Formats: sequence, structure tokens, C-alpha cells
Amino acid sequence: MKKSEFRINHLVFGFFAGAIASYMLLSFPDIGNESVFMLIIFNFLFVSLIFPLNGTLTRKLSMLLAGNIIGLLWNYLFSMLVATVANYFGKFFNTVYIILNPFVNLIWIVSFWSISLTVLVNSKKENRMFRLDN
Repeated sequence: MKKSEFRINHLVFGFFAGAIASYMLLSFPDIGNESVFMLIIFNFLFVSLIFPLNGTLTRKLSMLLAGNIIGLLWNYLFSMLVATVANYFGKFFNTVYIILNPFVNLIWIVSFWSISLTVLVNSKKENRMFRLDN
């Protein structure tokens, strides 16, 4: 199999994995709509940017799963913070939340994406070391 076909297969498999993860998130009734939509955006951005790169498929899927878990925790904690602040300051803060939510979610998405790139680069260096030892 050619290297380009291998990358395309990773990308296609990643899109299906992202779609399945997104569908599973939509099926849970306890997760808020804002969280689900941000995780869907994260899944498709992550798959389209990370899966064509070099690295093992299991490492990429593990990073996608870790990203979904971190995103769920981040959104859950942020929604609890918003509920607390809205109780203290009143309903005015809900408008601020609608404006701030995409930007706050962008913080964890960009941070996790950069960590994922670091993990993939480290896996490439590990593979070189194994090749030199053999």
C-alpha cells in the first residue's frame, strides 16, 4: 500500500470515528447542546488536521478519545461556573456566556491540538530510535 493511500485510509477512518463519537454525544440527554456542538466541531477539526499526519492510528484515536473526554469535562465545569455566576449576578450574565462560550472552548481546542502534535512528533522520534537500534 502506498504512503498516500495509507494517509487517506487514516483520514477516512478518522472521519468515521469522529462521526460516531459525535453521534454518541448527541444521544446522551445529560450533555448540553452547546457542549455537543463544540465537540462535533472539535472532532472534525481534529480529524481533518491530525489524521493525515504521520503516526499510528491507535495513537491518533487515543488522542481523539482523550480530547472528547477533556472537552466534556471542560464544558461541564464551564457550565457549572456559568450557572453559579448567573445566580450571583442575575440573568445578564447569560448573554455574556453566549458570547464567551466559543472563545473559551477555543482555548482547550487549540491547547489540546498542540499537545497532540507534540505526541505525534515524539512517536516519530521513537520510531527512528527503534530503526537505528535494529
